[in-house]
Amino acid sequence: MITRHDANKRQEDLTLTFIQVSEWFKQNSLSLNLNKTYFTHFLSKSIIYSDINITYGNNYITKVNDLKFLGLNINNTLNWKSHIETIFSKLRSACFAMRSIKPLVSQQMLKAIYYSHFHTIILYGLMFWGNSAHSARVFRMQKRIIRIMTGSRIRDSRRKLFGHLNIPPLPSLYIFSILWFVIKNRDFFYNK
Repeated sequence: MITRHDANKRQEDLTLTFIQVSEWFKQNSLSLNLNKTYFTHFLSKSIIYSDINITYGNNYITKVNDLKFLGLNINNTLNWKSHIETIFSKLRSACFAMRSIKPLVSQQMLKAIYYSHFHTIILYGLMFWGNSAHSARVFRMQKRIIRIMTGSRIRDSRRKLFGHLNIPPLPSLYIFSILWFVIKNRDFFYNK
């Protein structure tokens, strides 16, 4: 359990850190827009948290439970539900577009449309949200668009369909993104 002293110390540390960050901004000729500055208190099921307020000058920094950061919707529990809900609507639109255009174009063109309108959405930030329990919804949507592209029935083997189109399924893309990150940053990991 967090004591009042621990909560006060954490509050002081956060305020001091925020002051240091804002001083760094000033020294580097950058300005901090306090109207667009927020903080999130990440939560855990096993730890009890106290309420934290961060101030700078006479302004309170707004605490939010959900925020959009570099195109990723992040919530204070890091379960990625809000991010997946956001991309899910985009993926649904891509499926509708694929269904509408399928009778008019070749299989090769469908694949190009898949990569430009669907694949780019699921690939962005996949390394972070790909292991979430909510990512199964995205995988189901990916299977749906593969069925649309191939004109297959719901009972047809999707593994064969992915192989036929040479499109990796979401779990494989997630593993690949992690491996790519490790390979790209191996000098950082091994020289520590």
